[in-house]
Amino acid sequence: MVDIHSEEYILGQNIKKYRLEKGWSQKQLSDAVDIDRADISKYENGTKGEMGFKTLKKFASALDVSTDDLLTEKEKTVELSEEIGVEFAKLTKDGQITIRNMMKFLQSQQMAG
Repeated sequence: MVDIHSEEYILGQNIKKYRLEKGWSQKQLSDAVDIDRADISKYENGTKGEMGFKTLKKFASALDVSTDDLLTEKEKTVELSEEIGVEFAKLTKDGQITIRNMMKFLQSQQMAG
């Protein structure tokens, strides 16, 4: 049984969340970080065990987030992230680029104040 409050589970859920936000499959992420797709699934489920720092940095880089983003428990639900990821994946490449640009703009506005 996986402890949903364990660091491994939280990390895995964050990897899944950010992967889906990018509209990526597990295979696409496995290609980006050069890790077997089955291991991606194990990481996301919190069953792979501890992750080394170099691997953590690979995931953060591929997902365009910080290592803190991957390690910190978030209030957002995975279900919402999955829904957004599914809808995002339905968009054309140009549509996905537009959404990413909009998100970056909104994030910069929030940081500005």
